[in-house]
Amino acid sequence: MKEFITKTIKYLHIAEDAGRIFTIVTMTALVFIQVVARIFFKWSSPAMEEAARFIMIWSIFIGAVVSTREDSHIKMGGIFKREPGVLWFELLSKLVCFGFLCVFVYWSYEFVAHSLRRNMSSIVLGVPLAVVHSTFLVTGVLMAIHTLYHLFDSIGQVARYYKGARS
Repeated sequence: MKEFITKTIKYLHIAEDAGRIFTIVTMTALVFIQVVARIFFKWSSPAMEEAARFIMIWSIFIGAVVSTREDSHIKMGGIFKREPGVLWFELLSKLVCFGFLCVFVYWSYEFVAHSLRRNMSSIVLGVPLAVVHSTFLVTGVLMAIHTLYHLFDSIGQVARYYKGARS
């Protein structure tokens, strides 16, 4: 089971990194083409602007997934000085984040379902807005997976601390 989880996490990392690179490169190329077209040809494409905007949304949320994966979000420190307090605070913060992400994923699912029911599409490209709204659902699930992984790690750290304290 542990080998399966390790391989799954490895492939998730590859997919997240590929998504991050793809969205940044694509968005940059679209914006560059748009700027060149405006300067040299006095031409602007609303479709390119909308596409770049949608890709930017994906890029930002994939960046949030990577921050969660690397456990590099903003943290609060200095409240507890001793190790048990720090470990318990870290565990509690991971638990609260996971709870929030569960609510976020549920809300995101409802949002995507609403977009699909209403058959909503973007004004310029005509792309179903569920493609854009699914950003929240997909990245929310990925952040929840990484937070759950870090939560189990925090539980292990607390357990190891108390096991070592009794020895």
